[in-house]
Amino acid sequence: NQNLMSKLKYLILLLLFITTAAYAVPKEIDWDDLIPWTAVFSPGEVKFNKSLVDKEIKIPGYVLPLDTFGRGVNSFLLVPYIGACIHVPPPAPNQLVYVEAENPWEGLAWWEPVYVTGTMKIETQNIEDLAIVGYEMAASKIEYYRGETGVHGFFDW
Repeated sequence: NQNLMSKLKYLILLLLFITTAAYAVPKEIDWDDLIPWTAVFSPGEVKFNKSLVDKEIKIPGYVLPLDTFGRGVNSFLLVPYIGACIHVPPPAPNQLVYVEAENPWEGLAWWEPVYVTGTMKIETQNIEDLAIVGYEMAASKIEYYRGETGVHGFFDW
């Protein structure tokens, strides 16, 4: 009987943990969070924030479509400001995120800021000769950014 109670407590705690993890709120980050803090500065060296790997995050930015089908955008670059990668030179690789959308995003106003939520990983790749990108994200949610004034400086016009 004691053994059964112990197993039941363990099962309840396990179910509670799994349920809590499944509904965890993504960590909201900003573009500065993509650059790890370091006491040693090396000009020309691009560093990535390894603590974000395999984490569910939410980050604001702008969409630069790469793969579209009909009105939906399947993959895109998430960039920190309007015009990034269209003008030369592009931002550093640790300031660009390649995004694969779980469901095509049908936003039509690509010049408006968005929030992208998904799982982040470090994956350096050359995207269509536009830029070298350092992060990749599997996006589970894309929505127009509607933040408070003063929270994200480059979105406050």
